[in-house]
Amino acid sequence: MDDSVVFSDDETIGGSTHQAWRILTVDDDPDFQRATAFAISEMDILGRRVEITQAFSNREAAMLLAEQQDFALVLLDVVMETEDAGLRLVKTLREVIGNAEIRIVLLTGEPGMAPVQSVMRDYDINDYWSKSELSAERLRTVLTAGLRSYSQLKATARARRGLQMIVESSNALFCSKNTRELSAKILSEIASLLDLQAEGIVCVKAHDAGPGELPDAYVISASGRFYSSIDGNLNGLGDEAVASALRCSLQKQATLRFDDCTVLFFPRFQAGADYACYVATERSLDDTELELLEVFSASISRGLYNVALFSRLEEMAYQDDLLKIPNRNALIRMLDMTLSSPNKDDRVLVLLDIDNFSGANTAFGTGYGDFILGLVANRLRETFDGNVLIARVRDDLFAVLGPEHQVRAEDIVALFRRPNRPYELGQVHSLSTVTLYLRDFDDTASVALQDARLTLKQAKQLGHDQHVVHDRRLQSAHAESFRLLLALRDAVASDLISIELQPQVDLRNGVVTGVEALARWYQPDGKAIPPLEFIPLAEATGYILPLGDLLMRLALQAARRLSESGYAEIRVAINVSATQLLQRDFIERFTLHLEAAGVSAAQVELEITESVAMRSFEQVCEQLLALRAMGVKVAIDDFGTGFSSLSYLRQLPADRLKIDRSFVEELRAGDDGQAIAEAVIQIARRVGMTVIAEGVENQQQVEWLKQHDCLEAQGYLFAKPMSLERLLSWLGERSSR
Repeated sequence: MDDSVVFSDDETIGGSTHQAWRILTVDDDPDFQRATAFAISEMDILGRRVEITQAFSNREAAMLLAEQQDFALVLLDVVMETEDAGLRLVKTLREVIGNAEIRIVLLTGEPGMAPVQSVMRDYDINDYWSKSELSAERLRTVLTAGLRSYSQLKATARARRGLQMIVESSNALFCSKNTRELSAKILSEIASLLDLQAEGIVCVKAHDAGPGELPDAYVISASGRFYSSIDGNLNGLGDEAVASALRCSLQKQATLRFDDCTVLFFPRFQAGADYACYVATERSLDDTELELLEVFSASISRGLYNVALFSRLEEMAYQDDLLKIPNRNALIRMLDMTLSSPNKDDRVLVLLDIDNFSGANTAFGTGYGDFILGLVANRLRETFDGNVLIARVRDDLFAVLGPEHQVRAEDIVALFRRPNRPYELGQVHSLSTVTLYLRDFDDTASVALQDARLTLKQAKQLGHDQHVVHDRRLQSAHAESFRLLLALRDAVASDLISIELQPQVDLRNGVVTGVEALARWYQPDGKAIPPLEFIPLAEATGYILPLGDLLMRLALQAARRLSESGYAEIRVAINVSATQLLQRDFIERFTLHLEAAGVSAAQVELEITESVAMRSFEQVCEQLLALRAMGVKVAIDDFGTGFSSLSYLRQLPADRLKIDRSFVEELRAGDDGQAIAEAVIQIARRVGMTVIAEGVENQQQVEWLKQHDCLEAQGYLFAKPMSLERLLSWLGERSSR
């Protein structure tokens, strides 16, 4: 905070010029840096231009951040020189450099490398986006939110630093807790400083004036003949010349010097409000006195600001700046008190979230979004009395805490329904809510709020207008999933994950044409964890990337052993997830795995599901074309269970379709499965693909498949999945027959 006071005869002090927002972009991809710089360069955010500094590594960025403390926001790539370079930089910035104010937005081109849920939990970041999702408009929204947050944090930090400085000072001015007390001390100290009689000193505080209006003010302190004017309007001062000088100072926003008096001006940004103090000097002040007065004016400004801070800091800590209602801190404080009070059993917490609020913000701008937030806040304030706390938790998430008979989710939602004009612009069209009954909760306020938010987030995944009641059993299920994920991580590190291989045979002659590599997880006690439990969990959390890499290495090692044992013609089918396939460097990593294993690409088949194929179709096709160009075969698994059309299938670069086991199980006359299986075979013919059936368990199924020109199959009829050693023995036994 600039504590200087500007002395001017006729210059008006205007608002300070706004410096540019300094943003640091950290990414080792020059193309992405150029694109980001181009997108940001012309932006004007919150009335200020944006200045970009670029760094291309963790080390370079750390040095910049250590040397320059005025960056407002950093756009940080997760994967650079190492897979966790960005995350390590977050730790360095927060814990080593100690910068808690700069806003951090993580970006990734490989979402699975750093799962959103764990990163947001374990690292002090403010936002996390996939690069593919970050359009220019979305980037503007992200920057606006981050810079607004930074600005608020800086304002709070400045206020706290100022308050700390005031508290530590021994100056008598800083002991004052109200304007009346402080202004009286100002008069006394000025008189003492300039060796004047305190007869002609007046301190006034300006009211907010409208456009084109002259500033009005009231007297907060006075001495001598002006004493009786305290608390009165400046117009009633009784001396028009003095009143005119004070008005002139307030209007010009400047300190004024005259031959027989000086009017000190203390601006709003320093003192919390505009103040003017008339000092009758009866003479011109010399340079030394003016310098002393200027220095002392800085102390007066801090003293005035101190008084404003006591009320402002309370407001900032517990009040939402935009809506002027309690904020998250106030909610946590009241929730903690409620949870420890006898009234807990009849109290309820309802969280309500505005559906598609971010979309409205993007479409119509933040002004429209602020209007909607204000509408919600006002409607809630009008509805509930003082027994009910209404708070804004964050963004478009509100909380209502109060007695059960008053706070009902269905009643709150009904406040915003407009049956006659349901789609009118400028209205809340849909809300989702979660209700948490405090009698069922025994933890802290922070945990209660966290649990309620998680429940609401999960409900909203089902769509808009969701209304649920928090259930602790749900949290137990989440905890179990988390424990399973940790166990999976340890299993990968401890080589407890393995593969088993299931043969694929030619139905015409029984020759083994391939094997499918299937993931297996056996715990130390021999208990098996089904793939249907841990594979979806790995995919949902992004851990499928390290797991997939491990399974691919194991499968390629098996392919090498098969080749060395004289079975080079047997291809090894490897399942690939969407997260893996859509990684930018998937082809490069796959190639490295091939080279490390010493396996020919022609010996490998990659299996993707129909749903994977339809996700980011163009990108998937590009990856598959590159793989086939290497000699890798491509199979589409679970075909018929999804929603792909023939037109898409025709464009898909694949070699084989796999008939899902659910249809094979139903290969009985008249069953739908028979019709679907027959349709899959016909479709495959039309697009030039071969067909393989999985889950074959009896000879009847074999005969049907052969009759309909499906000539390859796998299933328990031929062999169960088995270890590599057992497979080699099994193959040897078959060849010796």
